[in-house]
Amino acid sequence: MKFVWRSKKKKKIISIERKLKEYHAAVEEMNVTMESLAAVAAAEAMMNATRSNTKKNGTSVQVGCEYASANTYAAGSFFVVLSLSLSCKFLHIALFQRFFRQPRISSELIVGLIIGNLPQLYTFLDMLIPKFNSFAEMGMSCYLLVLGLEMDPSVLFKKPTPELIIAYIGVLASFVIGSIGTPLLKLGIPDTVGFILTLSLALAGNSSQVLTRIVTNLNISKTDIGKLVIGAGMHTDMITMILISVALAFHPTQTKQYITLVEGGFIIFIMTTEIIILLKLFPVFVNWITNRNPEGKKMRGSDLIIFVGTLFFLCSTGPMIVGYSPTMTSFLVGLAFPRKGRITKMVVSKINQMTSFVYFPIFFCWAGALASFKPLRLLDTDKFIGIKLFSLYVLVMIGKLSGTLLSGMVLGFDWPIAIAIALFLNVKGYFHIFVAAFALEEGYLSNGSYIVLIFFAILSIVPVPWLVKSVVERAQKQSSTYKRMAIQWVDPNSELRMLLCIHGPQNVPSMINIMEVSRGNTDPRIGVYVTDMIEINDCNSTMFIPDHQDHHCSPDVDGVKMADESVVDMREHITNAILSYVEKSGEGINVHRLLAISTFANMHQDLYNLAEAVQASLLILPYHRNQKNDGKMDNVHHGFRHVNRKVLRQPPCSVGILVDRGLGSINKGSGSSSSAMMTLHVAVVFIGGKDDREALAYAARISQHPGIKLTAIRFLQDNNAEKASSRAKKPPSIRAMEEQELRLDDEYFAEFYQKKVAHGKVGYVEKHVVNAKETVSTLKALEGQYALFIVGRAGRINCILTAGMNAWEECPDLGPIGEILADSDFSTTASVLVIQQHYVEELENEFRVMS
Repeated sequence: MKFVWRSKKKKKIISIERKLKEYHAAVEEMNVTMESLAAVAAAEAMMNATRSNTKKNGTSVQVGCEYASANTYAAGSFFVVLSLSLSCKFLHIALFQRFFRQPRISSELIVGLIIGNLPQLYTFLDMLIPKFNSFAEMGMSCYLLVLGLEMDPSVLFKKPTPELIIAYIGVLASFVIGSIGTPLLKLGIPDTVGFILTLSLALAGNSSQVLTRIVTNLNISKTDIGKLVIGAGMHTDMITMILISVALAFHPTQTKQYITLVEGGFIIFIMTTEIIILLKLFPVFVNWITNRNPEGKKMRGSDLIIFVGTLFFLCSTGPMIVGYSPTMTSFLVGLAFPRKGRITKMVVSKINQMTSFVYFPIFFCWAGALASFKPLRLLDTDKFIGIKLFSLYVLVMIGKLSGTLLSGMVLGFDWPIAIAIALFLNVKGYFHIFVAAFALEEGYLSNGSYIVLIFFAILSIVPVPWLVKSVVERAQKQSSTYKRMAIQWVDPNSELRMLLCIHGPQNVPSMINIMEVSRGNTDPRIGVYVTDMIEINDCNSTMFIPDHQDHHCSPDVDGVKMADESVVDMREHITNAILSYVEKSGEGINVHRLLAISTFANMHQDLYNLAEAVQASLLILPYHRNQKNDGKMDNVHHGFRHVNRKVLRQPPCSVGILVDRGLGSINKGSGSSSSAMMTLHVAVVFIGGKDDREALAYAARISQHPGIKLTAIRFLQDNNAEKASSRAKKPPSIRAMEEQELRLDDEYFAEFYQKKVAHGKVGYVEKHVVNAKETVSTLKALEGQYALFIVGRAGRINCILTAGMNAWEECPDLGPIGEILADSDFSTTASVLVIQQHYVEELENEFRVMS
């Protein structure tokens, strides 16, 4: 038994040893397998990295980011995006905007082409943002969402306007010629009919936002041709985008080589159904979100998440089911999106900020990287790229020219204007560059064909300001019938036309009171044109919508309005306040609403155009500082300050700058009764010179108002012996100029005295002073006596009474006397209106001594 037990024990030990050997062998085999898998994974990862960094033009770069953490990645991405944005901004401000009047897309495209063709720099960008095409598609979806929001498709179903006629004929002519001629150029595109038709539609369109920027930079947005081009450009953009949306339903996809008519019709039916549902249900959802988050309160985070998720679902999930383009769906959703409310303003504002500062710089780097400028690459792909570029440009221009010339025959404008309109309506933009880049990525275009389309976009933008400027200026001179007259030379019995400018709602009460006092005794009537001064920047909308309906106090000579809801709401608030005044007490006043929208650098030219268009005799600007509750003035608004200074240089009419310190709080009554308004004590200060004569002419007009108690204060120089000795020391030419000025002052003031003072309508005070020091002390003694001072800005020839004041003045806009009266140390309740007379060309001989 003992032997048997030992034998069993030995066998058990041998079995255990065998299993241990098998276990160790299995472990070793597993280790080998793991090492092999690790090697394979590493090799595959390296291949994927190399493949992801291989561009379509044939270059490949291997990158690694082994030591990058999430923080360094985020910091690097932020630094790159900030650098790109600042580069585009600096180039645009320093060069393109100031000297060439180009829109921002020009600088962005050039920066993108340069950076995209620097391999090392682009490799670094590609490491931070691995999938440029996905990012570009997401950004373009946001851009098209806002573009659709800014368009009103209902205008297509109304009575055709001149803008719509030009758009229809131009699109049709360009599409027909493009469809026939594009295949003949052999640009390396597929020979499918659908692709050729889609490309022809894209070439027939334009970029309405880029077009609007060019028009505003040229300062012609308020001229007849400017308004015509803006309206036609918006209609052209909307028509072509809608047609492209329909055409893409029949476009082949990666899964299908062709789309049948039934399948395309089904896609159109699904998308149309979605849009109709959006038009009916989406406004209810948006209003529900808006009611839960009223103005002035912080928006709830949960509501914001629900809204963004719903918007993302509408723009992406539906198209994925039927195989439709998400970018074009975003445009269609924008068309169906409600155009009023807090949500709309938030969407437009936030997306504009994101696209301006983040998306566009990176997008153009991606588009520029796809355009390889290596000479060998160009020769291999296409040997006639220059000829094809020129041929394509000529082809599309022939379509635009034929369309606009035919429109000119229908509408009756000359051929130079038709050429200018054709150049404008041929402007391409962000969407066209995206389509070209996406077609290259999908293999529909060759590298040479893509470069042709990129340079075609550049040629459609860069030369336009130079080519159009001379044509427009010549047309303006030929059609201008504006007789420029200062108030002094306007017949008192004729209508006085005024252009009142407003920065915001804070200026409305004071400008309403200026209207009230200017109407006099309501006979004759006055024409008042109230314009909002809106700055165009990168964060607000630049889209104009034709407005042919009467929404204002009287027919709107502007004809266009902003699509930005924040601007629209502000304008409606101002219009309602003015309309309320006109209905209650605006007898004798015809009020019209205008819009001056431009950059601060060019806004003065926009105001010039408006003044000429309405034939204004007086343009009144608000002061660039507003009064605070404590009576002091707030900080300087530098943008409006520069606008005021530029307006004062060469205006087409007389200019007034209003310093409001309580004028807006004066009560207004009704009609022309004696109680039309609380009695307003007004003083006009007269020292001498053309500007003081203009101030006296305006004071004579307002003195007819029953609620105005006007006093004319004339400053005369004392001590005749000293005055005679000082004149004897001056050259004969200077003495002759001063004598001429004194004669003009005496004659005009004598006429004013005879008509107004002698009949007891106006009070009169003489102040005899020796020098400027006594002038200042006399003015300060008037504190608290008057609620409004009217004074000339300058125009005094070597006047001893103001000599030396210019040396210490801080605000040349107001002149020496105006600055003293507007100083908070003088008064906190007296408003000041400083007037500068327009130099009348018709009376050049009489005023030659003053030049």
